[in-house]
Amino acid sequence: MQGELLERFADTQSALIAALDAGDTEAMIAYTRDLGGITDALRTQGVLRADASTRSQLDSLMKFNTAAAQRLRFLRDHVERRVAAIHGEQASNTYANMTQRR
Repeated sequence: MQGELLERFADTQSALIAALDAGDTEAMIAYTRDLGGITDALRTQGVLRADASTRSQLDSLMKFNTAAAQRLRFLRDHVERRVAAIHGEQASNTYANMTQRR
């Protein structure tokens, strides 16, 4: 069951990344909601089995998670810059002080 849920999580995370890349807001919302449901289901099952297959799936999911997070940061920064430009303001230099933000 956990393997099946992890597979669904990976498929949904891939779909979310595609929606982020396409700028499809409705799909982003739907896939984010789906991921929440899958995460809740995994949580109710308790500790994940620590076999090699599960570890491999989790490693892949972490890569998907990182990719989605990077896209979200990019989109947020893009929107902040557009809003600043509309208001005639200078957008902050988002990546200038990365070490201080962590």
